[in-house]
This record gives sequence, structure tokens and C-alpha cells, in this order.
Amino acid sequence: MRKTSRNARPRSRTVTPRETLLAALSPELVMALEQLVADRVSVELETVAQSANGRKWLTLDEAGEKLGVSAAAIRMRVRRGRLDARRQGRRVYVSAESLDLLA
Repeated sequence: MRKTSRNARPRSRTVTPRETLLAALSPELVMALEQLVADRVSVELETVAQSANGRKWLTLDEAGEKLGVSAAAIRMRVRRGRLDARRQGRRVYVSAESLDLLA
């Protein structure tokens, strides 16, 4: 059996961020904030899902399909520095994020 000293503090429970917000704001405002966050998260998840099925790097052909141009046009944009690309062996992959910024 464990001995406790007389001066030992009782362990306090952890306060959640939601409880902190409820202490400072009205419950209606906290619910509105939660709904706003849920909506924004779902929009971002849909955007990521539509962006090359969530992949970060695309082949030249896939990038060309996405922009409606040929693989040679994508290669030219990579050479000019308009698209971020990486090599893996002989293959060239284009960043989906740079495609989204260009489109």
C-alpha cells in the first residue's frame, strides 16, 4: 500500500479545449465554431481527394491530362521552372500542388 503525505495535492483532471471555450464563450457560439471547423475540414478533404486522388506527385502524362496539355508541354513547363518536378531514375514526377497553383 502506498503512503501519501498530508501535503500531497489531489490530482486535477485535464480540462479539454472545448471546456475552456465554454468557460469563455456562450454554448451557441462554441457550437457555431465547431460547425464552422467541421465544414472547413470537409471542404479541404474534398479538395485533397479531387487533387489527383490525394497523391502528391504525378507522372508527366497524368499532369498533362489534368491541365489538358501534352506530356511534352508539361516537360517544357518543368524546364522553365513553372512546375516543381522530381526525378526518380529516368522518370519525372510533377508536384500536384504546383499544378494546382498553375491551373
